[in-house]
Amino acid sequence: MPNHTYAAVNDCITIFDTDEQKFLFISPAIVNILGITASQLRQDHSLWLALIGSEWREEIGATIKNLQVNESVELSYKIHIPGQTAKNIIDKKSLVIDGLSGNKILQSTITEDRQETQENIEESSVFSDLFYKNANPVWITDIETLRFVKVNHTAITNYGYTEQEFLLMTLNDIRSPLEAEKLGSFLQERGRFLLPKGDFSKAGTWKHLSKNGHTIFAEINWYPVKYNNRACVLVEAVDVTTQLGYQEEVKLREQFLSSLIDSQTNFLIRIDINGHFSFANKQFLRIFGYTATELIGQHFSICTIPQELHLCNEAFEQCLSNPGKIVRLVHKKPDINGGIHDTDWEFISIIDDCGTVCEIQGIGQDITNKLKIEKEVKAASEKLNVFIESITDSFFIVDNDWKFVTVNSAFEQMTNTPREEMLGNVLWEVFPEIMDSGFGRAYYEIIEKRQSVKFTEYFELIDKWFSTSVYPSAEGITMYVKDITHERRAQEEANWAKNSLEALINNTHDHIWSVDKEMRYVYMNNAYITETTHLTGVEPKEGAYSYMHKGYTPQIHQEWKIYYQQALDGEQYTIINESIDREKNTPLYFEVSFNPIYTQQGEIIGVGCFARDITQRLKIEQELIDQNERLRNIASLSSHEIRRPVASMMGLISIMDRNNFYNPDNEQIIEHILTVSTEIDDVIRLIVDNTFTGQV
Repeated sequence: MPNHTYAAVNDCITIFDTDEQKFLFISPAIVNILGITASQLRQDHSLWLALIGSEWREEIGATIKNLQVNESVELSYKIHIPGQTAKNIIDKKSLVIDGLSGNKILQSTITEDRQETQENIEESSVFSDLFYKNANPVWITDIETLRFVKVNHTAITNYGYTEQEFLLMTLNDIRSPLEAEKLGSFLQERGRFLLPKGDFSKAGTWKHLSKNGHTIFAEINWYPVKYNNRACVLVEAVDVTTQLGYQEEVKLREQFLSSLIDSQTNFLIRIDINGHFSFANKQFLRIFGYTATELIGQHFSICTIPQELHLCNEAFEQCLSNPGKIVRLVHKKPDINGGIHDTDWEFISIIDDCGTVCEIQGIGQDITNKLKIEKEVKAASEKLNVFIESITDSFFIVDNDWKFVTVNSAFEQMTNTPREEMLGNVLWEVFPEIMDSGFGRAYYEIIEKRQSVKFTEYFELIDKWFSTSVYPSAEGITMYVKDITHERRAQEEANWAKNSLEALINNTHDHIWSVDKEMRYVYMNNAYITETTHLTGVEPKEGAYSYMHKGYTPQIHQEWKIYYQQALDGEQYTIINESIDREKNTPLYFEVSFNPIYTQQGEIIGVGCFARDITQRLKIEQELIDQNERLRNIASLSSHEIRRPVASMMGLISIMDRNNFYNPDNEQIIEHILTVSTEIDDVIRLIVDNTFTGQV
């Protein structure tokens, strides 16, 4: 509450508790304005009203009586003081609530309605006592510069600055930059400190900083004054740091407890000794669909199914009969919509100061989902066991002591060891031979690093390969062991076949290579690499664009790009390609086949190419063509050149006298036969020459 600092000003300030009908404060200036003392007014509250002129008295009394909380009113009236002239009065009143007592407080500031300069407050002896002896920090601040011009001893003690330091500071120097900005905005909104003459003002609570940086919450009251002929403001800073801290602590504690109760996922309820709800938290109301109004005062049976009401009654009777004992109860509760919830509760009775049970408190939770999950987990566990037993891979789990926890039938069969001999026993004792194997090393490695490990191990004793995956967990180690002997040997055979195929491909003189969809080299055999390097002087490299190989002309690059694209479009075909031997400068001919490469889904991903040098074959074929041409010439000579003399010879022989060989006509015929024989001999010689030289 405001204290005697207000007495330092020329206005009359009164603070009246309307509930207890007593003045809490009357400033000494009352005698100068009303002509009565504070003591007189405290003894007789009606003295002030008696001074008011009769024409205003009733109206002013009614206005004050009807004043509402946090409402202010400014009254203008005339008073009559015995032995003095009448005075015009301005009376500003406001009704507030006291934060400590909760009573209604009427605050009044009474001033004379006259224009006059305030007296220099330093000349007031009352001010001197109240300023210097005030238990609260008090200072005077220049309105224009905000500089401290006078401080009392309490301000020096509480804030830690010397008087000289204070007089070099402004109001902003006892504030953080943010608080200084707030002060500037506050003064700008209020028109700085320019309050009406004689007006008292509460400026609210502000955050100050002491010299050592500690925060001080100060409730500010100010009053405009004249000091050293300058417009100033008298400020009282009531330290409310402790009070605010306590209020904040209480507020936070209440907020915490309220938030704790409201945020509980558990149910919190209280039931009186008659079985009626006296409290239920938000979680209980939300889950079961009630409002507090609908539930409070109802018997607990409203939230119990008939079949289990006897369980609730038994628990209720046990709590009443056994104060302080926790009573467990698991039962089904219906919500307002008919849904059923499985719940788990702990009840305990609450006793009063006389030791009598006054209420029963319960904390519970909805375990519907929990039971459902447990059921699902059990079903999943059963399915998992069935799965473990059904998998063909060997499976087992050991705990952190290396003892078998779970094994499946596949592991039993693989090790030829009954699970009864394994479960509960240590892995190394059951199978000591694996201690120094890859199994043993991997198991210790997983314990050390706590990371999964995969490895392949060969057991010479049984001539088998095993693939093992080991996974760590907080409870132990889970292991999958698969017999991969068949796969391993198949892989070895595949590798052998691959190596054999690779050797076969690289031992052939045919050129074999492939390109991907971007026409880059994917694979090349040695024959292709050697021949391409021989023809171009540049060795081809995997990943390079095959149709852009160095050593070929742009025309050849374009031709091969077309060849590859034709195959990538799905066409399988063969071409005869001609190249020039760089060293011999002779033509070379290759038969090249282009074959699209498909995935299993039928997508073309590249082109496989096979090229064979057919230069010698083409040469032989040409020689055969030439020989056939010569044979055709021989046949022509035979059919034309020999037929004529042979026909002549046969005609001469036919006319020869074969009965009389010495017939003179035969001589002439024989001469003709000799001539024809010479012609035949010439033709035969011509044929022979054509056979070997090809020339007629």
